[in-house]
Amino acid sequence: MKLILTFKKALIAFSLLCLSLIFVACSFITSESTSLTGTPGQTTGSRGNNVTTLPSSTTPPDVTVSEIQATEIMVSGSLYVSAGTTNYYTATVIPDNAINLSVEWSVTSRGGQAEIDQNGALHAISPGGVTVKATATNGLFAEKNVAILSVSIPVQSVEIIGEELVNHGERSNYSIIVTPVNATYSLVEWGIESGEAKIDSNGRLAPKSSGSVTLSVSVDGITATKTINVAAYTGSVSNVKVLLNRVDLRNTVLKDYEREFEALFPMYNVTFETLLDYENNSRIRLMGGDYGDVLLIPSSVSAQNLPYYFAPIGSLDTLSLSWRYVSQKSYNGLVYGLPTYGNVNGIIYNKKVFANAGIENVPTTPEEFLAAMQTIKTHYSGNSDFLAPFYTNKKDSWPLDQWQGNVSSVSGDPNYYYNILPQDRNAFSVGSPHYIVYKLLYDLVRQGLIEDDPSTTNWERSKIEFVKGNIGSMVAGSWAVSQFMDVAAKVRDGTHQYDNGTPAEQSDLANPADVGYMPFPYTNKDGKIYSAHSPDFFIGIKRNTTNMQGSIDFMMWFLQESGYYQLTGGIPPRSDMPFPAVIQAFEDLGAVLFEEVSATGSMLGKLELVESYSGIVLWNPDWKSSLFENAYYNLKTYNQIASELNSMWNLGIDLAD
Repeated sequence: MKLILTFKKALIAFSLLCLSLIFVACSFITSESTSLTGTPGQTTGSRGNNVTTLPSSTTPPDVTVSEIQATEIMVSGSLYVSAGTTNYYTATVIPDNAINLSVEWSVTSRGGQAEIDQNGALHAISPGGVTVKATATNGLFAEKNVAILSVSIPVQSVEIIGEELVNHGERSNYSIIVTPVNATYSLVEWGIESGEAKIDSNGRLAPKSSGSVTLSVSVDGITATKTINVAAYTGSVSNVKVLLNRVDLRNTVLKDYEREFEALFPMYNVTFETLLDYENNSRIRLMGGDYGDVLLIPSSVSAQNLPYYFAPIGSLDTLSLSWRYVSQKSYNGLVYGLPTYGNVNGIIYNKKVFANAGIENVPTTPEEFLAAMQTIKTHYSGNSDFLAPFYTNKKDSWPLDQWQGNVSSVSGDPNYYYNILPQDRNAFSVGSPHYIVYKLLYDLVRQGLIEDDPSTTNWERSKIEFVKGNIGSMVAGSWAVSQFMDVAAKVRDGTHQYDNGTPAEQSDLANPADVGYMPFPYTNKDGKIYSAHSPDFFIGIKRNTTNMQGSIDFMMWFLQESGYYQLTGGIPPRSDMPFPAVIQAFEDLGAVLFEEVSATGSMLGKLELVESYSGIVLWNPDWKSSLFENAYYNLKTYNQIASELNSMWNLGIDLAD
């Protein structure tokens, strides 16, 4: 029986290989003749080897879990408040690189009445005593007894309490004493008056250099200062190498990050390496063992393979209390990566282009979207500067992957992607989410609603042309919104530069207010538009890094202090942080948001196996590029392509069982 089953799988594998070769043949031929696929520095080729495979050993390596727990927590805020006022409390969790810095706020009555929200805002209701409590996810907590008074007692003076000599590279806590001691106050604001340092809303100081630093504090408008001395760091310095995908930031933001991190952590020297076509090139680096200390985890690494390449960060039970999406980078109860930020997926569009063409409402079906693109094409037919109603950025390859983010949204089912798709034998059949999403791409290409020459597209240039009103729309995650708004402001002001430092031209046509974002145009059978929010890249630590402490310190700083997720306009990685404005805009358009449910039970790792065996790696642009070229050169109908993809997917299911 085993021999028969083995022979059957071998026969299926041979059939799969033949079908894969047939499917990519046209792509191979056209890439040789037109250079439409692949650019210098990028990897293209067979789609059947894009899921990172297991090492020769089949036993996961033993690696110590690097989870750093909170060891101390302090609550700051007024001891006395007035009934009817709102007062703000903050919690300091130590150490700063603890994996879970979020807290849960609660208040109990000791005669008085009050409510507190999860931002630490205490609403005092009636006089008496209450106890404010902040609890960390590991159960550690701190309390502060607060008296609610029926009168207001103004602050007359403030004094800053704390050490007068601190060390560069260490953090110190500062607090206040107010006069009179029973003064009622609601707002404390910390700042740096002079010197190189940062101080947070809790009064926790982080020096950036040696010398003197003057702290300032304002308590309901009453101010105080304190000057301290910072001793120079004299210890050793170790290196931390970080791999990222943001080539566009390498000469700007990442330089700032390097300076900021090394100023706060003088014991480390951090270097950034940015990779074009990150998914493919990082996978190659991973397989070769040369992948730095901290890096974005390639999406092609299956759950089962995570322990071979990455250090465990902590337990899933613990981290899921504070971090979004972490189950997607977990295996056997351990988490190997934390999300850099989350996205909703949809289409970025130029509001002015749509308005000038007379399009008043965003399309809600593929048919409406195609009609809108045709209307824009007709309207701008006499404008030689206008590039396309829809811009694919085909040459850069990775923009084609952005279409994949809309599959869950079209399904309208949080379980679809990870728990249904791996066993869906109609994954690419008519009416399926994949069929609907990629038919729109095919139709846009086939109907000539895209750029004239897809072999010469350029992502950085396309952002400039978009904000100038020469492009109508693109498919991209919500991360793109902040990028395009930033480019619009800089092009308008004449300060924008390409990633190599070359100045871009100024244009008065650019306006950040023209950057719009819409859900993928598909209305479900229940009459609703759904939009899934999901993680972008996860960040992890090399399993056998020689600088584990430095890697942990950088990763936690990058996720919690650098401001990277705000820069992207993405959903913050920690669950105690609110959604950004772009997500609210989706809700205002009537979209129903949901988070994808991670694989459970027998579906754990199943999707990656089906991808590997089928040759269809969903977040890889190669098969999408083939689909594009079949449409562009009119080589195959969409139904022919979908049928072939469906057959390949089913063979992958058979081999994965």
